[in-house]
Amino acid sequence: MTTNSLAVLNFLKKNFGKEFCKREIADALGISISAVSGTINALSKPEKGYVITTRTAEVVEQEATETRKAKTKTVPYHTLTEAGLAYDPEEEERQKAAEKAAEKERKAAERAAKKAAAEAEKNA
Repeated sequence: MTTNSLAVLNFLKKNFGKEFCKREIADALGISISAVSGTINALSKPEKGYVITTRTAEVVEQEATETRKAKTKTVPYHTLTEAGLAYDPEEEERQKAAEKAAEKERKAAERAAKKAAAEAEKNA
């Protein structure tokens, strides 16, 4: 997990239950809005589901005139989900390292067994 991901996740954990737009998160953490956008996108993917994005409050960008309709845009707000609240990035890293070490040991044992079988066949 990246440093920005950890920072955004921890910020949202500290402020659980509150909604923030990307600019507010970026300003609070001192990182760029594009970094926050990428992080929010990664954290809100269905397989992770740590952050939920809701689009609320339409903001009028330009006033309407007789010949032009008012331009509006929706503002997305981001909130931490229960899955994100329970998420422990350090534990996930430890778990990944343990899985990687176990896989490495399994492969080494397979190679040793193949080598022993080849030696036994050779000597027979």
